[in-house]
Amino acid sequence: MKFRIIFAIGFFAMGCQSEDKPSENPARTAMETKSTEDDLNSRAKRHVEAQLQIPVTEQYGLKIFKAHLDSDGKEDAIIAVNRLEHALEGAAKNPNSAKMAEIGFVGNHNLLFYYDGGLDQISPAIAVPSSPYVPLEIQFAPITAPNYQDIMVTYRIRNSGYRAFFTVLNHTPTRFFEWPEFDEIGTPRAEGFAFQFTESSLQLRKNIQIYAAKIELADTVKNFFVARPKLLKTSNLLHEFFYLPAKQTYVTKK
Repeated sequence: MKFRIIFAIGFFAMGCQSEDKPSENPARTAMETKSTEDDLNSRAKRHVEAQLQIPVTEQYGLKIFKAHLDSDGKEDAIIAVNRLEHALEGAAKNPNSAKMAEIGFVGNHNLLFYYDGGLDQISPAIAVPSSPYVPLEIQFAPITAPNYQDIMVTYRIRNSGYRAFFTVLNHTPTRFFEWPEFDEIGTPRAEGFAFQFTESSLQLRKNIQIYAAKIELADTVKNFFVARPKLLKTSNLLHEFFYLPAKQTYVTKK
């Protein structure tokens, strides 16, 4: 039987269109060590500001999402950072600012950090090239194993939204699948998708089913770069992906 490997959308692999990058020479070490003096919120803030060299004058967004993300039984967390102000200030100094505005200032302005509860450490930054106007959406689901959660990250590129799937391997979030949630909203070509995870009779990893979804948007919406459509799952199953150990990736029948 022949199978087709589905490669993830290339936004994580592409070079960022902005020259802004997480600092290569952070003021602190790559992994913040344990501390019993402060809670995770204050530790995360210090770690993020040191890693990204955020000045005290910058306003930025930081949210923490907690879940059990590996098999050690300790509660972990994803720290999502949004640097819209930094993106706009950088664009204002760029001679190509008009072109950057056309693509929604896409760049490394949305970032993830992983807090490992077992090690009590916070990871270096994981950049998610995307529009800074929309912070990352974080959700969890048990896909690769039944006893802990995997990470689902929704990010925006212009008038499209994408969902990237991560699992924690060797204390590091590793992307294993990606698919649009919606594409080209506000145009006649708009498409919506819904996800469902089903048990496999062959292995612990669940299959990933992708259904067509109906897109609902208010008639008053004008800015499709930031609008969040309501997606209504239909009965139209478009694809079903299953994990192929020989390839160590998700595939679908050709």
